[in-house]
Amino acid sequence: SETLQQENFEEYGYTFIAPREYCKDLKLSENNTQFLMDFNEYIDRKTPNNPTCNVTLVNRLLLDAGLTSDLVSIWKEQSPKGVLARFVATDGGITRVYPKSAGEFWTENAETYESSFYKRSLDNDIYIFTAPFFNKSVDVFDSGILASRAVELNIEGVKLKPAVVGVKLNVTAWMMSFMNATMKINCKDEICGCVKNDKHVDCVILDDGGFLLMSNQDEYVAQTGRFFGEVDPILMINLVNTSLYSFNKTYDYQSVCNPERESKAAAGLRSVYVPTVADILNIGWWATAAAWSILQQLFVSFTFPGFLEAADPEEELSEVLSKESCITEQTQYFFESNEKSFSGVLDCGNCSRMYLAEKLLNTNLVFLITDAKGTCLSCDPKPLIQAEQLCILPRRTSATGPDPCKLAENPRYRKGPDVCFDNDVNSCFLWNESSERQMRFLALRGAEQIGPRSPFWRAGGQLSSTEDIASR
Repeated sequence: SETLQQENFEEYGYTFIAPREYCKDLKLSENNTQFLMDFNEYIDRKTPNNPTCNVTLVNRLLLDAGLTSDLVSIWKEQSPKGVLARFVATDGGITRVYPKSAGEFWTENAETYESSFYKRSLDNDIYIFTAPFFNKSVDVFDSGILASRAVELNIEGVKLKPAVVGVKLNVTAWMMSFMNATMKINCKDEICGCVKNDKHVDCVILDDGGFLLMSNQDEYVAQTGRFFGEVDPILMINLVNTSLYSFNKTYDYQSVCNPERESKAAAGLRSVYVPTVADILNIGWWATAAAWSILQQLFVSFTFPGFLEAADPEEELSEVLSKESCITEQTQYFFESNEKSFSGVLDCGNCSRMYLAEKLLNTNLVFLITDAKGTCLSCDPKPLIQAEQLCILPRRTSATGPDPCKLAENPRYRKGPDVCFDNDVNSCFLWNESSERQMRFLALRGAEQIGPRSPFWRAGGQLSSTEDIASR
């Protein structure tokens, strides 16, 4: 398709295609621009109806390419203030970003169904605002905020959502528009709206996950995309306590973490972590990622001498190799109820702060206005963490339930079925003498390979009988 050609990005917008298996002999590439070029060359050479191609996938992609190019022609006639970019992502796998310059800095997943804004827009019949990923090294004013919504079609009573359209908002322009909208005309009260850098009032907008999208305070704007529990912990805790937000904790029992740092005054430098004899004899140590990392490291050093000499400080190399198995937890926040308005008082002992919260209609946003954080600093400033962290939980009681970190260290016994389900009408397996001989043969092979750890091995070193085997 002409609209997919790289030289036409200026006219049709920067274009991405989902990395799917359109044709069996079309190689996937991590570089989406290269994959798009390969796709265009392949289609021009072999046509979309080639027997090696998934005709449905290819035709849907080409159809969406044509439809979205028509949309770009409409965008060219509009120049909305405060909009950095406009985009469309389709079910067929096309993502177009206009203008081209904005597409060059596009960081969303080219596979539409793996993109956060796309999935969330499909799941909700509202406008979805997505905060940029918080990164201290990146200027938030350049990243922008995504606002998107699914395109809904109703064909003969069937609801379809073939695409998601949206805009990328300029943070500064959006902030100024919002503050102007909150200002009272001819106001003589103490609070007349959300004035920029007001010493008495903080105005913030959060999304449904508790991430900061906008504020009247410059120090907050620089933290756009950050979890609000790290910006104003006491306020976020109260929003949870008043049921504006709820949360779920998930645990990763196969994570890899940095070990606690040892004192540098002790021994000399080590280029590789050296396991002790006790470590080597401990079977659990071999199950950790650190053990396999060390083995891999030694293999590489033997195979390619000098390969690791470029690694500068030995301490950094040791740090990589000494990763250890750990349990991490992550907390996901979300709106708990359909209530629209919330209010409360943050009691910090020597002082207090009032706040009001209002969910914004047809969006995933909530607007907060509160006494400025700087007016009351006696509350506990300990941040509320949302991101993945090492699982270290406070001591549990019978009321709070068991500690999942401790449970993982001592997993519960998995009991098998009490009886063998040998009479299954859906099974085509028939028991006969040949089957019994095969069973005995497999049992012997298993015993030889696994030894006393085999399920076919009795205590005392004897092979279980056929009846015992069948009962298992």
